[in-house]
This record gives sequence, structure tokens and C-alpha cells, in this order.
Amino acid sequence: MGGSLSFHRTYFSRPFHTPLKVRRKMTQNTSAEYPRTASIIALAGGLIITLSGVLLVAASALVLPNLKYTNISVPQGLSASAVPGLISGFVGLMGIFGLVSGAIVLVSSVMLLTNSGQPRTWSVLILVFSVLSFVGMGGFVVGAVLGIVGGALVLKWKPPALQA
Repeated sequence: MGGSLSFHRTYFSRPFHTPLKVRRKMTQNTSAEYPRTASIIALAGGLIITLSGVLLVAASALVLPNLKYTNISVPQGLSASAVPGLISGFVGLMGIFGLVSGAIVLVSSVMLLTNSGQPRTWSVLILVFSVLSFVGMGGFVVGAVLGIVGGALVLKWKPPALQA
């Protein structure tokens, strides 16, 4: 092993770089096309949020009052018979909040689909009530995420400039 390693500088006649390529963004066409896909995504989110609200209200009215709560320790001053009503009332309020949030997301996305004007206002309503729907389970989280994505895509859309 008596040899030594040596590094030599290599000179190229022209620089080694690739030409710049135009990259296409994976977003909607922001110049001319109305954001129908984003509106449909928000509509699907609103449907799922509303469905989860209906399920919570149904569970609070039909299932939770009839369960036996033997493993729950009852605080002082509260009777054991009041626990089912308390739990079903809390879950019912969550379901009602999910229903209201889902209905507002649904109405806003339908207004976007019908191209009734003011897309920014409808998309902000979709975003706000999709985030607020997490209080009512958020449409099993999937509905809230779909609503947030759809509302953000519509908010990002820029209407075409008027041609003179």
C-alpha cells in the first residue's frame, strides 16, 4: 500500500447544468376556469359533517339514555339517575352544533356551485364552519378536512381579468 491517492481537478468545456424547465403547478387553472372541483370537495365535506351531526343527535336521543352507567362515579350533589340525561344532552349539543356547521358548509358550497357571486365570502364561510365543526366531531375529521381543503382552494382562485 505504498501508493497515494491524488485528486485531480477536471475542467469541462461548458458548465454542467440542465436548462430550466417550466414547472406546472398542480392546482386549478387560476386564470379562467371557475373552481367547480373545489366546490364539490367542500360539498362532500359538508355532507359528511351533516351526517355525523345526524348520527350524534340520533345516538343522544335513542342510545345514550338507555345505557347503564355503572362504571361512572357520580359527583356529590348529583343523583345517579341524572347521568344518562347529562351525557346524552352533551352529545346532543355536539350533534346539533355539527348539524348547523354542516348545513352552513353545504349551503355555502351549493352557492359556489351555482356561481351566485361572492366566491370569497362563501369560501370564508366554508373555512370557518369546517374548522368549527371539530366541536361536533368534525364529520369524523374527514368532513372537516375536505371542507377546509375545498374552501382554501376556492379562496386561492383568482377570477379572470375583464378584457377590454
